[in-house]
Amino acid sequence: MGKSWKETRLRLYDRFYEPTFTTEQNLENRPPGIDREHWRWFLDYRAEAETKEKCRKNAVNRSKQQYIHIGGSKSFARQMEEESVEESYGSKCTKKDGSYINDKARAIGDESSRMLSQHDSIAQVFGKEKPGRVCSVGFGPALSQLFGPNSHVPNNRVQLEETQRKLLELQEELEGEKLKRKAMEDEAST
Repeated sequence: MGKSWKETRLRLYDRFYEPTFTTEQNLENRPPGIDREHWRWFLDYRAEAETKEKCRKNAVNRSKQQYIHIGGSKSFARQMEEESVEESYGSKCTKKDGSYINDKARAIGDESSRMLSQHDSIAQVFGKEKPGRVCSVGFGPALSQLFGPNSHVPNNRVQLEETQRKLLELQEELEGEKLKRKAMEDEAST
């Protein structure tokens, strides 16, 4: 609601305020339905040096932003306290329709979604997802919103080969760890 009010004020100011007019002319050129004294107060507020400085600082800060923050008033740090890094990044860098805010966010999000899947360690421990909720996320998002309709199925040959290569690497690593553990157990028992 606050964002809507801010945008409305800006739209009214841009549409009805004319910098070449005198104060009296701008008062007469006010939006329909707005009281003359309220419009005068608003124009006086916009003309204050403190307001102009605040607008200038905000414009400078916005120009320095690398990513658009669409996650509401919660900071990344506070959001990460409540959920995992992947979920936090995804909720802050995707629009309501699920699309990413820019290409850089898509690249990072795609990398994160490879790590988070329906077949990850959490899914193996807690079992199959229950309808209407997702483990560690709770009520609200559906499986298809988090993982996509076929996220566990690679969609092209290159991705399939990469997935198989990683699987083999992980299996080899697991076997190596099992051998190390067995050797340590044998050494401890003697």
